[in-house]
Amino acid sequence: MGAAVQPSPGPFYTVLIIYLGVMAFIGWYASRKTSSLGDFFVLSGKAGAIVSGIAYFSTQFSMGTFLGTPGTIYGVGYAGMAISIPGAVFCMILPAILMGRKLVTLGHEYGFLTMADYLSDRYHSKKMGGILGVMMLFFLIPMMGAQIIGAGVIVHVFTGLPEWVGVVGMGIVVILYCMTGGMKGAMMTDVIQGSLMIATAVVTFVVSIVMGGGFENINNTLQGMNEAYLTFPGANGYMPWAYYVSNIVLWAFFTMGQPHLFTKFFTMKDHKTMFKAIFLGTAGMLVSATLIEWAGVNGIASIQGIEKADQIVPMILQRGLNPFLASIFIAGIVAAGMSTIDGILVTTTGAVTRDIYQKIINKKADDNSVMKMSKVVTVLIGIIVICFGVFQPGSIFEINLFAFSGMAIFVVPVLFGMYWKKSTATGAIASIVVGVIALLAFTLVPEVKALAFGFHALFPATILGSVTMIITSLLTQKPPQETIDRHFLVFNK
Repeated sequence: MGAAVQPSPGPFYTVLIIYLGVMAFIGWYASRKTSSLGDFFVLSGKAGAIVSGIAYFSTQFSMGTFLGTPGTIYGVGYAGMAISIPGAVFCMILPAILMGRKLVTLGHEYGFLTMADYLSDRYHSKKMGGILGVMMLFFLIPMMGAQIIGAGVIVHVFTGLPEWVGVVGMGIVVILYCMTGGMKGAMMTDVIQGSLMIATAVVTFVVSIVMGGGFENINNTLQGMNEAYLTFPGANGYMPWAYYVSNIVLWAFFTMGQPHLFTKFFTMKDHKTMFKAIFLGTAGMLVSATLIEWAGVNGIASIQGIEKADQIVPMILQRGLNPFLASIFIAGIVAAGMSTIDGILVTTTGAVTRDIYQKIINKKADDNSVMKMSKVVTVLIGIIVICFGVFQPGSIFEINLFAFSGMAIFVVPVLFGMYWKKSTATGAIASIVVGVIALLAFTLVPEVKALAFGFHALFPATILGSVTMIITSLLTQKPPQETIDRHFLVFNK
């Protein structure tokens, strides 16, 4: 079947304008309820189970989940689904077990608002916040850029307009509601966006089955096209066992190093709320990931000849539904990107204004001036993200993976800080430096990459970072005992 379908911009614009208008209204409403830095960055730690669970999974799932991953699987077959499904099951459970309970307690006890608050306090070093802030600018701007590229893909498929139009439009709306409502606006919109994402996954899956003529016909077609679509490791040997194992660990374990997800624990009301949120969020992630990725496999049998693999899900919806219904559910993909951008944008703004400016550059700055500055910084970062999306330096999946891996190095100082009293600031900083250098070397240098034996570059990078943490910490002075007690004795209260 040919992929070319005449765009229907009228219904698409109508639905999208209504949807974006609702998001903008929520941002305005949230701004009226946001009166402090605590409100702006973490809802003052008052988020309930439903808001927390949906906000966590909708921030974790992105354009990568709804466009990039199905697009990759479109060229691989069933083997491509083997990574994200187990990753979706554990990507909220493991962080909650290993650090969530501690973060909820520490956040309420000491008023932590950001990941840098925790790291700076634990290691008794303001340098930690500055380093984290710089790293976030370097890696999280590309992550936001990957989401905004997806908006361009969607606008192009549904209207025929250049992709930059979607990039700029989505960027402006997200900037507006994050600038006004902060984390309250982000998490309130996440509830709507997360619900819409689940609906989009279900509908896209059903439509892809109908278009393919049912499971039996789809599988027969795939077998006739290339038997590797039905087997492991997939077409072109995409999924060797080392890559498979390392990617499950990547998406399930290393979410703990992502500041925009880390911060969500500070928003939760209490431990009971956290555990309820885990079950709700995990269920949403499992359903969404399974069905949207399976739709990518089904699409192989019914749609060929598309411009980019990232277009497969929009094409399924465009070809299988009438224009208005297709536009409603394509808004679910827009929601996936917006829900990730808003969480990251607020967190990155916090890194610049609170962790770098207030704590290092201008220690006399009061919370009111920082809050005003946060709105300006939100706009400036948003503009940079829009520019990144316009120039599109890579595919959505590639950019997402690069950015996620870079921030994942922070798993080392976070977990060592929580479980090893002897870990020091010098050790933490050294582990980050060594980890990032190793990550880039194992990714970019062929001779070094071969030493990973097929595992993702983050594996050896994390091992080297951990070894560096241990050796350096044993050779340097640990934080004051008062600081250690603050972080370890609080759980005995």
